[in-house]
Amino acid sequence: MMVAFTEMISFIQSHGYMALFLIFSIGLFFFPVPNEILLMSGGLIATTAYVDPIPAMFVVYASILVHGTSLYIVGHFLGTKSIPIKEERSIWYRRALKGKELLDRYGLKAASFSYFFPFIRHAVPFSVGLSAIAYQRFAAIGFSSAFVWMNLYYWIGFHYGRSIKDWSSFVQQLLYTLIGIAVLFGIYTFIKYKRERHRKQQPNDQ
Repeated sequence: MMVAFTEMISFIQSHGYMALFLIFSIGLFFFPVPNEILLMSGGLIATTAYVDPIPAMFVVYASILVHGTSLYIVGHFLGTKSIPIKEERSIWYRRALKGKELLDRYGLKAASFSYFFPFIRHAVPFSVGLSAIAYQRFAAIGFSSAFVWMNLYYWIGFHYGRSIKDWSSFVQQLLYTLIGIAVLFGIYTFIKYKRERHRKQQPNDQ
């Protein structure tokens, strides 16, 4: 990982913001690390002399727009061409199925929270395009929440990047942060589930 990060820094040093944009546009799809780690790495890169924090933040955000828009376009193309997604093992099939479940349950509100969850952030934009919902509606809701999601992890990475100079320590701290966030979310989800279950049982008890 250290070698990959060093190569990333070298590429950005040579080509500036364009390199940053390409790295994140590709990385959100293909890098074998959580997107949150990638965003926090962007914050770390912003502490170097090669980019400035605010312009770098908007470049990273632009890569998220490309990510979401690309998934929407693929879904829209498949939907308008009526191309069946038959292979159940296909990643597109799984994304379409998961995204459809969320859209059926929450409607377009699913786009407002999809970026905060792994895999769902890929499934929902694809399924929104597949369902022929207008891009403008999706973008207004989905990319607004994506801006919040990105800034959360970007500035966490920026904070750690200024205080921690060793890369292994940086990754360790980021993992601890992600675990902490996951635990808090798990507790919140469990409490919410218990309350909803209790609320549904009350009429039966009466």
